[in-house]
Amino acid sequence: MAVSSNPFLSALLVSFRGLFSGSTSNLIIISTLVCLSAPIAYYLYSYRSNIKQKVKEIEKNVALVRVVRNKNAAKKNRVVCMELDPNFVRANSDWKMMSFGEYLSQLEPAEDNAFNHIFLQKELNILIGKFLLDTMGRTYGAALLPLMGAGSVAATIAGISSAVSKFVARSILEDGGVVGEGGGNDEEKTIHDAMSFDLSLMELISLVNLHQKVNTIDDTATSTPLNRLRLGENLDGDLAYNLDDGSFPTTFDLDNDFINYVTMMEERILKKEGKYDPNDRSFPPSIPINERLLPGLYLGKGDLQYTHTKREGIEHRLLCVLLNKLCHNYHKLASQKGKVEDCFRVVCNGKACIFPEEFIQALIDCGHTVEVCPRVILSNFGMQLCVKEDDGSFTYIPTTLIMRTGIERSADNKPVYFCSPHGGLDLNIKGPLIARTGTRPCWIQFYVSIGGLTCFHPDEDQDAPWAEKTSLADIYSHDDAIRAIRMCAIVAVVFSRIASELKLPFGGYGVLGMCNDSATLIDYALRGKTMSYPLLSTGRYLIHICAYLSKLKNEFMALRGTLKDEKLDLVVFDTASLIKSTSTMPSDLHISPSTLIDTFARYDSSYGLPVFQCISDAKVILREMADVAREQLK
Repeated sequence: MAVSSNPFLSALLVSFRGLFSGSTSNLIIISTLVCLSAPIAYYLYSYRSNIKQKVKEIEKNVALVRVVRNKNAAKKNRVVCMELDPNFVRANSDWKMMSFGEYLSQLEPAEDNAFNHIFLQKELNILIGKFLLDTMGRTYGAALLPLMGAGSVAATIAGISSAVSKFVARSILEDGGVVGEGGGNDEEKTIHDAMSFDLSLMELISLVNLHQKVNTIDDTATSTPLNRLRLGENLDGDLAYNLDDGSFPTTFDLDNDFINYVTMMEERILKKEGKYDPNDRSFPPSIPINERLLPGLYLGKGDLQYTHTKREGIEHRLLCVLLNKLCHNYHKLASQKGKVEDCFRVVCNGKACIFPEEFIQALIDCGHTVEVCPRVILSNFGMQLCVKEDDGSFTYIPTTLIMRTGIERSADNKPVYFCSPHGGLDLNIKGPLIARTGTRPCWIQFYVSIGGLTCFHPDEDQDAPWAEKTSLADIYSHDDAIRAIRMCAIVAVVFSRIASELKLPFGGYGVLGMCNDSATLIDYALRGKTMSYPLLSTGRYLIHICAYLSKLKNEFMALRGTLKDEKLDLVVFDTASLIKSTSTMPSDLHISPSTLIDTFARYDSSYGLPVFQCISDAKVILREMADVAREQLK
């Protein structure tokens, strides 16, 4: 562009010409400005060079921030984090396992410099935040932690990840002493597990109720729990058993159809995934979390095996679909949306069954063994960790979610923690058709799931000692087992009705109760007592449950003439028993001295042989407090 075409450049050039062609005074002014600006220019140049050098140094050190695992070095510190109970470790000495704290104790920076201290925590914060969001945020966190939607999930988990990353960084970088809450260098101080969440049961359920108030579900026919119960499972797509296209039979002949539908599902899986081994028991490959910062640490189950094969898992799913569709018949008849002849039915041993307890009785009649019992295991909500060793083998890190019970010992204000359990009503079946080839029975379980459906679910799991179940009662007698199955159907209908009509998120999981609560309603109705902990149903929704049970009972009573009186009397009686158990079942949200004795008994029973040290510590405190309560109540 020519200078003459730009008025601004032309004026500027004229000014400079005038300045340099003028008097001596103009030259003096210019010389003075140059002298004054020279130091500033030099300073800016030096500062810029310095900054460049620092940036390069920082970039170099960030790239070099690396952590190594040193299993042989003398222990620099003791890290208390998901600490395992020594008795549990000794009882399972043939298993390679360690606590997360023990793993952290073996880590140290590859190079000790100031940049490690600065950047290690920052990188860990990002890494752990993503890990928690990917795991907790999609399951436990999504249902229980958010207040106003996904933004608050991220904010909540960001706070958690910040705290955890500080702890992990400190575990790696510090020398000496005990790393954990209240640790420092004083071994006499009270040590709390660093992975325990500062959240009590009451606070947890408060968040759950608030979450329900500010979140709604998609109000479409396919999204309602009642419709899911009709279809038999909470699964969409081409791998669902019932595609809701009329292809699933309205009368299912167990002898002829069961194997056919198992084979059909195997063919669908092979077509969709490209491979399928019916005898495979392996889990998906474990994934390294970050080899540079957490060397050897993997997310997954390592070389652990499922308790059952893939084919057995498919069989379990199909059996659950059949039972759940039979459960829905109670709703269909009670709401008068169909007649008996319109109900889905299963033909077993020549008997047409329209209710789940009839189906179970038919299985018993044709040679199957059936066991029903409430059971519980520890839950980690998908946060299973393991460490890959140099020889390719895995060392397992049992994990769980640790939170406060809301109970504290007055003498030292020490809180009592609990580990998140998963509980339900177990139904184990083995015979000439169901579980005919495997070494274990068919495992299914009734509970309200975070997936949004209260029903029977497949229950195969990892085959490991920390995943062993604890029985909360003796195996039910035959009569109680049949009653329990009938009550499962009633609870499934009631929970599904409430969740559908009130549009509850996650099918009512959390607000109607956790998995434990749905099964405990039945156990308490049968035995008049329960050994389950914790019980988290809130008064608001317990009232809804009672009201819906009462309504269902009246609907059943109006069916006289449609069903046999003998059958109706049993259903009405069991519904009345559930109303009573719902009204009188204990709650662990409101603790008082008078309830401590029962709380300790249920806590002690629910955790069997403790996996984690925090459970053993809690039992000691609760036992002391229960003894004091007995004295006070004399």
